[in-house]
Amino acid sequence: MPFLKKKMYRIENFLNAPIYRGIVDSEIPKPAEYRCFPGAWYYKALSSRDYWLGFDGIVRLPEFIPDEKRYVDEADYRKYLDTPSVYVGGSSDFENDIGFGWLRGIINGKISQEKITYRPFWRYIYRDGHKIKNIYTGTKIEETEYYFFPGDEVRITVAALKEHFLVMRIDLVKATEIEHYRLIRSRLNQTPETLLSGLIPAPGTLIRRAEYKRVNAIDQYGNEGKPAQMTNARTAESVWRDVYLYRRFRGGLIRVPFTEERYIKMLCPRPEAIKVITEESRETVVIEP
Repeated sequence: MPFLKKKMYRIENFLNAPIYRGIVDSEIPKPAEYRCFPGAWYYKALSSRDYWLGFDGIVRLPEFIPDEKRYVDEADYRKYLDTPSVYVGGSSDFENDIGFGWLRGIINGKISQEKITYRPFWRYIYRDGHKIKNIYTGTKIEETEYYFFPGDEVRITVAALKEHFLVMRIDLVKATEIEHYRLIRSRLNQTPETLLSGLIPAPGTLIRRAEYKRVNAIDQYGNEGKPAQMTNARTAESVWRDVYLYRRFRGGLIRVPFTEERYIKMLCPRPEAIKVITEESRETVVIEP
């Protein structure tokens, strides 16, 4: 049975939902254990599977230091085999990933020879007849108004506005103070704009219970499903703060703190490779395989 039939919301209702710090009736506890998925180095904060309606949080995007020995030469640039990502997501019937990938960009009309920017992406999975389709898409390289940089603080909101669909919104909260990336942004002569996605397929949303997550990762090209490869690549500090889950409660929409009592910490594939410092509503993450 759908668990939200009487009232539908707009994105503004999610953005302005009141924060509730009390007890939520019949809330399902966080998972007791987890299993790592091979292929990357990552830290995931994972919620229970419950009547959640979305995710809201602010993250400081990290700097990335590649392993200079792990690369392949492409036609026009050096492609490192490790790449960082920062994303959130939900899962009812299938996984959704929504966030930032580290990619090349366009400056002064030319594609950069190295990766310079975090660009928004979203991945969704759905069943098409007897086939399971896994779709990855995101903003275009020409859309420099959606370039984000290490040191930027961004607010990510994921909202269940319609059955079987999610909507994503990204806002720049504070621009980076890292000089290298300030210079790149000044060369773009472009102020970052708010990104509001269309409907992102998310089968089961608002029909069945869902879990939500936030993830910091070093992904590895061509390695999904295989053991993570040793690397000297690393990410500098990424800081999450003011992170919430959405829920319908006593006739209204609320945000509840997505703090340690509501998530299990997944440090994969080896906990000693990931440093996590938790301080009340703030968490700092460093990945150093």
